[in-house]
Amino acid sequence: MHSKTRYIILGLLVLIPSFVNLGVPIYNRESPELFGLPFFYWFQTLWLVACTGFYLAYSRLVENKS
Repeated sequence: MHSKTRYIILGLLVLIPSFVNLGVPIYNRESPELFGLPFFYWFQTLWLVACTGFYLAYSRLVENKS
């Protein structure tokens, strides 16, 4: 993989979760509910798991750089 492409992918892997988590108006609502939890809470929990995947992929790409 080219160096420039690698840096673009690394940047996206960090920026995508950051923008979603900072975009509170996107998910600041109560419906739809999931198992009685308002959307705000279960969306945050889902993104916690998704962000772990993003950062795991980021660390694997940085690790393979050398």
